[in-house]
Amino acid sequence: MTNTSTIFKSLFFFLAVFWLSGCVQTKTTPGYARAGDHIVIGLGGIERNAQGNSTLLPGDLTITITDSDDNSYDLEPRFVFQTYPDYGAQVNTFGFDGTNLQAGLTGAVPFDGGWFVVAPLTVQGQYDMPLPLSVGDATISVSSPKLTNTLDVIEGDLTAIPIEIIAGTSEPDQNFIRQFIAYVPSPKAFEISPDNLGGVDEVGGAHLVIDYNDDSFFDGGVEPIVTPTGHNPYVQLSYSVNPNGDGTGSIDILLLNPVGFKVAGGSDPNASLLSDLTVKLIYFSAGSGASAAEAKANFSLNASKSFYVDLDGAALGAVSPTLTHVEDL
Repeated sequence: MTNTSTIFKSLFFFLAVFWLSGCVQTKTTPGYARAGDHIVIGLGGIERNAQGNSTLLPGDLTITITDSDDNSYDLEPRFVFQTYPDYGAQVNTFGFDGTNLQAGLTGAVPFDGGWFVVAPLTVQGQYDMPLPLSVGDATISVSSPKLTNTLDVIEGDLTAIPIEIIAGTSEPDQNFIRQFIAYVPSPKAFEISPDNLGGVDEVGGAHLVIDYNDDSFFDGGVEPIVTPTGHNPYVQLSYSVNPNGDGTGSIDILLLNPVGFKVAGGSDPNASLLSDLTVKLIYFSAGSGASAAEAKANFSLNASKSFYVDLDGAALGAVSPTLTHVEDL
């Protein structure tokens, strides 16, 4: 039988996920906890607070909690994940243009998702050892070179996120942990992104070609797939896997937006963002032991056939694509 408090916890969390994606959380979820609990912290918008970073790893984050007696402890960023509002949800209509005038929120990016981290109030790596936190008001600080703290009148401050510590300690909540166990970066993927967008305000799209030299690398003949890293609906992406008949082949990718990929501040209606130029190549290697080194040896960017274009379809010589394995991001 489902526990009522579990239902409430999940409902509250997902409501918080929706309303707080795009800005820094004003308090943790839940807003109060016992030592030993797992908490969720909203880190802000993927574009607005993470500059479009499609990969944010636990190792990129430093999290500290300071209790009511001014004792400080480092927390472990256990799971990091993204969330996006559902396009079809009625409440999402408030966020389509990047504003919520009723709340006074401006400067948010349309269709932006949020970064979230799950952290236990335990000794790092010891989930059955609750921290000796004093009861009362506490503060959590999160820092990362990949995050910008956009503290505003209605959003939280990454350096001072409040939480109330209540009496008692918690045993490891395995059911709660299982909700997040799959939110880890896939080790079987590459990102294809521009090498340098400095001084570039507008891109029309890209033609990309990835060569592979051994199709036996593909698990059970399942071919690689190419996906956008974001959820901007104006991104147009198509690809085809083209075998040569001898085990080698290529993956041809076409990425377009007729209105363009543009900087957030100068984005026009129907435009995508420059960060949306990044796409992910996901592969399914044969055998669980296939290493990233083997994948890097199997896939390569065909530089002579890969390029970005302007809105007129002319190649942009100042910008070049790069192929990077997720372990190197």
